[in-house]
Amino acid sequence: MNRNFKIVDGIYLVLEGYELDLHNNFDFTNLDYSVEHRRLVLNWQRSNGDWVSSDTPKALVIEFKEVSEFRFMPRDSEIPFTEDDCINSLGYWVDEDWAEGVIMVEPNQTAEPHWLTAIDFMSGAVLAVQAESASAKVTA
Repeated sequence: MNRNFKIVDGIYLVLEGYELDLHNNFDFTNLDYSVEHRRLVLNWQRSNGDWVSSDTPKALVIEFKEVSEFRFMPRDSEIPFTEDDCINSLGYWVDEDWAEGVIMVEPNQTAEPHWLTAIDFMSGAVLAVQAESASAKVTA
C-alpha cells in the first residue's frame, strides 16, 4: 500500500515532521466507510488531557482509497465504553496461524503486500483494511 506516513512502535504515526502518539495524545472519534467510493476515512482529535502539548495538532484524518477489503471485529463487551476511543496499537492483520491479533514490524522489516493495515483499540475492537493507498493529514 502506498502511504504518506510511517508507523513506529505501534502507536506513533510519523508524518511531515510530526511524530503523533495516537495512543496517549489522540482520541478516535469516528470512521466513514463508503462502499460506493471504496473509501475509508478515520478521524482523531487531540485529547483534552493536561499531558498533551498545546502544539500537538488538533486533528488527524487518515483516508484509505481504493479499498479492496474492510473488516471490523467487535469490541469486548466486558470492557468499559471509555476505552473505545483509545488505540492499543497500529500495525498489521495477518491471516496466518503464527499471528495472534495485530502485529508490528521491526524498523528493518517490510510488511507483506497482502497484510491488512490494522488498528486494535483498548476495547478489544479491531479495524483492518486493505487499500491501494492511505494518506494522513493533520489539522494544526
